[in-house]
Amino acid sequence: MKIADCLPVMTTIYMARIVDSIIKEGIPRGDEERLREQIRQNIKELAGDDRIAEALHLGDMTRPVRILMEGILVSMLDQPEAACTEETLFEAVRAYEQGIVDEATQDGAFKFSDTDKLGVYETVLEVALNDDRITPDEFALLNRLRTRLGISRHETRLLEAKLGQFPKVGNELHSLEEFKDALKFLQKGGVVFYCNRAEGGPLVVIPEEIVPAVKRQLGYEMRPEAQAVLHGNLATDQLRLVLLKQGLPLAGSKGERSERLLKAGVRPSEVLAVLKNDDLGTLCRRLPGVNVAGSKQERIDRIIHYFSSLTVKESQKSDDPRADFYLYFEEFAARDNQNLYQLGKIKHDRDMERGFEEGTRYLFEVKLGQTLIEMQGSDHADGGVAFSNGELLLWDNKGKESEYAFPKKHLDQFKRYIRESVKRVNVFLVVVPEATPGARLQAIKLKHESGKDTDVAIITAADLKFVAEKWRKYSKGGVFCLEVFNSTGILSRQDLEARMGVFLK
Repeated sequence: MKIADCLPVMTTIYMARIVDSIIKEGIPRGDEERLREQIRQNIKELAGDDRIAEALHLGDMTRPVRILMEGILVSMLDQPEAACTEETLFEAVRAYEQGIVDEATQDGAFKFSDTDKLGVYETVLEVALNDDRITPDEFALLNRLRTRLGISRHETRLLEAKLGQFPKVGNELHSLEEFKDALKFLQKGGVVFYCNRAEGGPLVVIPEEIVPAVKRQLGYEMRPEAQAVLHGNLATDQLRLVLLKQGLPLAGSKGERSERLLKAGVRPSEVLAVLKNDDLGTLCRRLPGVNVAGSKQERIDRIIHYFSSLTVKESQKSDDPRADFYLYFEEFAARDNQNLYQLGKIKHDRDMERGFEEGTRYLFEVKLGQTLIEMQGSDHADGGVAFSNGELLLWDNKGKESEYAFPKKHLDQFKRYIRESVKRVNVFLVVVPEATPGARLQAIKLKHESGKDTDVAIITAADLKFVAEKWRKYSKGGVFCLEVFNSTGILSRQDLEARMGVFLK
């Protein structure tokens, strides 16, 4: 979520916390709208690296608090769009902490570790933990020693738990009260936004503009799902070489080797650093839009940026193959070949059009509960359903990498579909990634020139999917009414919410 998406669903108290993190004392704060404007005017400052570093000041915290703060932020970054409910976040942090403690008590926790090197590191770590506070200098020294000895980050956490020091003394987990205090601290620092009026319940969010600076402060490179896709692009022998370098077991399938690297906390940059520069160049050539030129580090940085930008979504359990097209509905609409090729959703550019069309059919048939009509001939709209009086709603998909401007050739195309339909077309829906303001005038023109008084509505894939996911909240009878789409112009989300409130009661 962008900051602009957060602001409409935040009330005064939570916006005031953000404003207080950036506005000097003595400047009036004002009402809700004034607070929103103050935040909008300071987005660049909010997202700055120096400000985020100052807001977090992790080096000045006690070790248990720093572990909690990092646990919260990493758990949020692991969530799609860095947003989730407070309950989900607390459960994720507790699961991480408990998982480390449980694993450390198992007999085979260190069975693959080099006991001599681990013993050296444990001795130094134990001394550093005597006062339950690791200073920035001590942290830097421990990290250099860890790297020199080839000990993974995961092993260090297990050692801390073995010594009874993770996440707190006695391996005590952080409480809900401590979690809430930490979350409030992050809100007051303008790092986390609390969207208390979000659709479906309150959400905690690291806005899209702030995410890069938070990642840099934590040394966070990408979500585990994206890193698994990166591993999938490497040869089995390359993964074996990385495991060897990290002192991890070499046996197993490619998937098992990838999982072992993820569990050990080996960062993508550490994986790629093991490869030869020529191998990195070969990988860059296989990635759409990634520049091959430059030094080894520049290639590593570009590869990390590429995979960290992937939209990896959790697949839905369904026997209907169209469910996957629906899952990546917005990506198909925007012809996002970077995501779709890399995630194996398409093999050719022509597959993008089919995926967009099939995702829309799935949306109407499965999500909205409509019966699809059979389209006759070869020159027709991409799909359609019928109103209760027998009149039709037809739609056409117009995937595009940029905003849709509704060109004249499409106006003529849609006019033909409307006029040649055996039954009257009540609504013609154009499904697009985004639309230019001028597209609205073309929709009005088509309604007039069709000769059928057909309403022509332009809707984004994201907003159509919003309707598919949220309409039952507005419906008392459990039946979707197509009148929601019966409008001419660009159907905004606000329009759709209002129309669902009227037609689905």
